[in-house]
Amino acid sequence: MNNAAEVRALLITPDKALESIFNDLARELGILTDVCGAEEVIPAEIGREKFEALMIDFDRVREAGAAMAALRANPSNQNAVIFAVATQHDQNQLALYHGANFVLARPLETKELRRTLYAAYDAMTHERRRYFRCTAELPVFLTRADGTDLVARTGNVSASGMSIQSGVAFNLGEKVGIALDLQNGGPHVLARGVVVWDDKHGKSGISFHCVRPELQSTLDGWLDAEFKKMREEAVRELQQARSASSAG
Repeated sequence: MNNAAEVRALLITPDKALESIFNDLARELGILTDVCGAEEVIPAEIGREKFEALMIDFDRVREAGAAMAALRANPSNQNAVIFAVATQHDQNQLALYHGANFVLARPLETKELRRTLYAAYDAMTHERRRYFRCTAELPVFLTRADGTDLVARTGNVSASGMSIQSGVAFNLGEKVGIALDLQNGGPHVLARGVVVWDDKHGKSGISFHCVRPELQSTLDGWLDAEFKKMREEAVRELQQARSASSAG
């Protein structure tokens, strides 16, 4: 399972015991975990993907500091929550120097790690929400610069823009007026927009501009509600899968 509301974490460790404990606790919260044990692929892994959390084993990973630096250098990941396992004093100080948010020491206790993950959960969810794009087919009314009106459907919607399917081609940089119908005749979000991509086959991407604060608040509230529903569904599916696995 993989959806836009899932919080993703990258675990960097060769320690199978730590991997097992972290994966079990991550599933409790509906966190999808990628595991990396080979140091030579760490920078590429961090550069390719979007993660809301990083758990890195300073005790066992030689280039842990470099991996944290690579994460912070990536604009998509620079606000991720970082957990470090650093038992010795010098490793502990190195983890803090590189910007770890939480530092744990061996022997690791499941209770302590669970408490730490739960404490950081809101921050991880908030980071995911910033990049959330809701897949939704909503009516959107567009006015082109020449005064032409047309009706389109959204493919996805975020706080800063949307993809649409209109059946017509737009020019890159073209400015449009927008009236986005969020709830079938309910509140509309009125904005100006700029076309940022167009496939010349009726699909386009539009970035929002000049949205009044009260209307941005309406959009954000709608996205928050959709994000919450998707998160709850993701956690429920994970729990059902876990129960089925245990029963089997």
